[in-house]
Amino acid sequence: MSVLTRLLMCGFTMIRGVAVIPTAALAVGFVGCAPKQVTMDTLPCANEVHADPSAARLKFAKQAQGAPDDIMPQLCIAYAAIAQHRYSEAIEATTRALAIEKGNAVALRMRAFARYRLGAFSAAIEDAERSLRSATDGEAYEIIGKCHLRQGDARAAIEDFRVWANLSGLVEARCWMGAAQWTAGDRAGGLKTWEAAELAAPKDPEPFIWKAGFLFRGGDRAAALDAAMRAVELEPSSPQALGTLARVQAWSGDSAAAAATTQRLAVIDPFAAKQLKQSLQSQPTTELETSGG
Repeated sequence: MSVLTRLLMCGFTMIRGVAVIPTAALAVGFVGCAPKQVTMDTLPCANEVHADPSAARLKFAKQAQGAPDDIMPQLCIAYAAIAQHRYSEAIEATTRALAIEKGNAVALRMRAFARYRLGAFSAAIEDAERSLRSATDGEAYEIIGKCHLRQGDARAAIEDFRVWANLSGLVEARCWMGAAQWTAGDRAGGLKTWEAAELAAPKDPEPFIWKAGFLFRGGDRAAALDAAMRAVELEPSSPQALGTLARVQAWSGDSAAAAATTQRLAVIDPFAAKQLKQSLQSQPTTELETSGG
């Protein structure tokens, strides 16, 4: 099969003898005839942003000045701004990107995420849903589900997270789905979903971290402690697992064990340990925190 034939089969068109990429392909990329989804984390600049978001943002701002019709510098500016929690700047950059290429799925998802983090849930859902017209991606359903959960519609969030889990296969998606089920009043369903996540990824501590938080909130401190300890057993160097265990220990009245766990955390992540100490001092008997996002 010729390259030209493969391009035509994949949906490319010919204009004056030149193969033209369809708009949807710009949002997802192509490998043969199979679409390769582009997400925030798979942008070409992702590694550079992860290494130094501040330097990356300045670099791509200069590139954008020299190439005002190029969408990629704007996407990278937005991604770097998100990495720095500068969500208003991310919204501005993605809006510029959408002025260059209306309907770009990655730009819409990034703007949706930034709006979600700023609490503009309805606008975030609108952007995420618009992105789905160009490319079906788990990121969009993740954002929609989190917005629904924050808006108090846990049942809608369950279905959003279910689609996210099916599309991505991520343990995180199943954990959020379990949280939505628990919040909707289906505690047995939430526990069942977390247990399924444990079976799917037996070495991942995340399902146990989520279980610990919700079990503690539900009043089952012994089960919460067991789940938190299991999370640490699976990944002894996880700041999140250690933080969860320390909270359960502290709020269960075992201050000595909590102090020892916090000291273990300080060796791995001094900043996280400092934040944990401050949290426990200001809210000594509050709810456990679950995974962020």
